[in-house]
Amino acid sequence: MIKFRQYYVANDLFKARVSYHMDGRIDKRKCVTLYAKDWSRELRHIFQDGYINESDLMTDYFEQGHVVLFEDNKHYPEARKVAEMIAAKRQAKWGA
Repeated sequence: MIKFRQYYVANDLFKARVSYHMDGRIDKRKCVTLYAKDWSRELRHIFQDGYINESDLMTDYFEQGHVVLFEDNKHYPEARKVAEMIAAKRQAKWGA
């Protein structure tokens, strides 16, 4: 069972620090993208099928890996709920 929290995603064995991003795709499909915040590769162990790392070098500091959850994914509703909560907090604090 995967748990979605404000600062991390966890299952029974692993905990990965992540940042949530909603939508923003060129094809306009609704999605939630979870970006790993560190190089621990924990996110890869939690989402074994959907994990993507587009880094081409060992010294690529910009891509630690990510997972894209679309509307047809069983984890999408819970991830979307947390992402919307984070966006609402950001909006209340910063107004943007």
